[in-house]
Parts: sequence; structure tokens; C-alpha cells
Amino acid sequence: MKLDELIAQRENFIRNVVPLQPSENYICSKARSYLSSDFQTRYSLKMNEFRGLSIDNAYAGASITELMIEEVQRLAMSYFNAQFVDVRPISGHLAAMQVLGNLLKKGDRFLYVGLQNGGYDGYQPQYLQNLLGIRGDTLPFSGWNIDYEKLETYPKKYSAVVLGASIIFEPYDVKLIREIFPDSLILYDASHVLSLFSIDGFQKHKELIDVVYGSTHKNFPGPQGGIIFGKSEFEERVTSDVIWKYYDNFHPGRIASLGASIEFAARINYAENCLINTKEFILSSLSLGLKLHNQPDVSKSCMVQLDYSNNALISKKLEAHRILIDRIGRVGLNEVTSLGLSPAETSKLPQIIMDVLHGNKVDEKVDEIIEKFNRS
Repeated sequence: MKLDELIAQRENFIRNVVPLQPSENYICSKARSYLSSDFQTRYSLKMNEFRGLSIDNAYAGASITELMIEEVQRLAMSYFNAQFVDVRPISGHLAAMQVLGNLLKKGDRFLYVGLQNGGYDGYQPQYLQNLLGIRGDTLPFSGWNIDYEKLETYPKKYSAVVLGASIIFEPYDVKLIREIFPDSLILYDASHVLSLFSIDGFQKHKELIDVVYGSTHKNFPGPQGGIIFGKSEFEERVTSDVIWKYYDNFHPGRIASLGASIEFAARINYAENCLINTKEFILSSLSLGLKLHNQPDVSKSCMVQLDYSNNALISKKLEAHRILIDRIGRVGLNEVTSLGLSPAETSKLPQIIMDVLHGNKVDEKVDEIIEKFNRS
């Protein structure tokens, strides 16, 4: 099959499914068009010295690119109420590498959320720890919450506490963590709750977090990429000495697209609506008996997870009926919120899932949901 046929096939596919995967999202038409603007194939490397030359940029013709990047960073600082922003990381993983690599020294120790508690694979010893020469220990958990009583018994030797996870239902007691580790950095991988850092509806005491980073295409409706923001006192350490260390071309077209995505998210009250839709999904699920992890609270974020032993099989059954959840049973309300689905329509989704589990026909119900999507 030719490439143009595969692209057309993919476009047709995504327009005829209900996308509920928490690691993916929709980007608005303007953001998509910016990905194909002239910025996409350009470079810009601001520096004072390059190969013995005193310069302001390694590339000619980059002044407009730099103005665009400054504008996107201004938009991001306003949206996230941040003191500094770096939009250059080309993925959430590289954002994590940049933050940890620039703030920690070889041999430093840090705490992070383990895989058994929904943590991100990249923090495992064989990956970022090995690459950066740092050592990590896992935070203690009770259920889906940090065991703060046990955490208080931990030694104070850690240079940083890294919060955030790939499966995240509950916010953290950042104030207590700061009291337990007064001399440690508090870092937050917000990939799956990024938009919620623009409002006060999820994580309290955000002002006590030193640096936030993550992907821009999961909970946030942006292009694939990464972002870093936080307290101004860490800006120089985080943003300096990154070129040729973590990336060189940081894809200016992606950054322009991120700017359009920030404007889109602000215009549709994305973060607030994402929380509302998640609450509607949870209430409907509980009333129907759809099994979800972490009951009775289930989730305060925009993600839930099916609580069945055969989640992978359920995912495949749902996919066959044009409903996408990932193979471990995570369900995210992020993309349908970006597509404008109302709470009333969102509340119908658990019944459709139950119908699939019971072998009932759902094609008409799926079509009715898809007809409500607004691809603006």
C-alpha cells in the first residue's frame, strides 16, 4: 500500500473511533497547520560563541524563529502561571533527562514512583538512572496514595523527590513532602496531568514544587513534544548547556504548534472540562457496575483504569467496536474533551463499554458519540 493511501486510511480511521487513550490527544486545526509551516524545517541555536566565533546565533535568518519561541514561552508562562518556561525539549522523556541531568550530579540519589504504583518506566535503574549516573529509590505507597507515615522514616539523603506517574489518580501532599525533605528538590513529571497545572482543581501547593516537566500530547491537547517550567531560581541551571547534550534542532514548527494549542486549551476551558467529563464518566461507571481501580474515590485526575484481570482482552474487544483504550485498561477523557464532548454525552460512554463486555451491539451508539465531535 502506498504512503498516501496509508495516511488517508489513518485519517479515516481516527475520525471513526472514540479515542479514550490517556497517552494521546487531539490537536486543533490551527496547531496542525503550524506543524507544516516553514518553521518545521528550520534551525535556531542562540549562543554567544560557536567554534571560536563570537556570534548571537549559529544560523542566519533565525530572528523570526526566536520571536516565535519567545511568544510561545510567554503564552505558556501565562497559562501555567510559571516563572520560567522551556519549550525546547522534543519529548517528555527528554524533558525529564534535561531536568534530572542538569539539576542532579552523578552519584546523587532521588525518590520516584515505582512501576508497581503506576510509575514511568524511564526512571527504572537501566534507563535514566544508568544514563545519568544517578540512583533512585521508590516512594512507599499504600494503595494508590503515598504512605506518608512511612515516608517520614526515610533518610534525608535524597537530592530530589520526583512525583508524577503513568497511572495517576490522586494528587500528592506536596506540603508534607516539603516538610519531610526540606533540603531536597521537588520535581514533578506532569505528563498525565499537565493541563491541570493551569488550574487549582487537582494538585494543591503547586508553589512548593521547584520544577514541572512532561509531555505536551497526553493530558494536554498539543503536538508531540515536551515542556519544562517552574521557579525562576532554577531557570539557568535547567536551561543552560542543553544543546548537543539532549537535542540540537528542537523543531520550531512543533513549538509554533504548541503555542496554538495553548490558545486552544485556554479558549475551550480544557482543563476544567476534562475534570468535569472524568467525574461524569466515573459517576456513570459506578452506577452501572463497571469495575474501576481505586474505588470509591476512583480518580481526581483525568484518568481511570478498568479493574479486570483481562484488561488487554477487553481493550481488543473495544477496539473491534471502534473504542480505544490502552492494553492495561487505562481510560483517559483527554481527547474526547478536546473534541468538545459534553458531560451528558460522556456519561453515556460507560454504558457503551458495558454493552461491549456483555456482547451487545453498539455501532449506532458509537456513531452517535462520534457525530458530537467538533474537529475545529
